Amino acid sequence: MFIVKVYTKITAIVKKAFEQGWSNTKLACSVATGFYIAFSPFPGLHTVMMFIVKWLWALNMPILFIATSINNPWTMIPIFSINYAFGYWLIHSVLGLNPSPSLSVAWLFGEGRICLWSFFIGGNLLGTFAGLISYPIALYLFKRFS
Repeated sequence: MFIVKVYTKITAIVKKAFEQGWSNTKLACSVATGFYIAFSPFPGLHTVMMFIVKWLWALNMPILFIATSINNPWTMIPIFSINYAFGYWLIHSVLGLNPSPSLSVAWLFGEGRICLWSFFIGGNLLGTFAGLISYPIALYLFKRFS
């Protein structure tokens, strides 16, 4: 029942966007940008980033908000964990680097360090990948929906 309500609300927002004259490409760009923001490694700045890119590129705010909202309190820890794990694997295993800037988490876990480079590089790369993958899919769906 909840899924049906969410689906109905999202389709109403998309219909309204088409009624207002938004193009398929602009709406797909809003989705792709929202996905990048959702995966971006800047906790607490997602809303600010959303308003800035909406203003800079004149994107559709409701669609941008829906796409950005895949990173919410329920999904934040898994998304940031995947970002970190991917970045750690890429930097340490693939490239064989051991960058020094890290954050001590001894106050939280008793010991350990988090490599900040892993978090930032992993988040940006996965965000870019999510945006690049979501654009053609969203464009296809918007063309089919309109």
